[in-house]
Amino acid sequence: MFVGRALFLLGMAFVLFSIYQFILIPFSNSVGDLTTPMFGLLNGFIAMGVGEIVIDLNHRRNMDEANK
Repeated sequence: MFVGRALFLLGMAFVLFSIYQFILIPFSNSVGDLTTPMFGLLNGFIAMGVGEIVIDLNHRRNMDEANK
């Protein structure tokens, strides 16, 4: 359960930081590179999805054990 929640929170942190970078790139004086925040956003969404799957599987396993 800890692993799923940790993955979900780390994914959320990556997504928020990538969105923050996307917002600040137009205001920078130099040419902003969009690949780093794009991959960070993708990585965050993947981590959130895997974390959600781990949480759901753990919840289902606990429910199956309770029904036996």
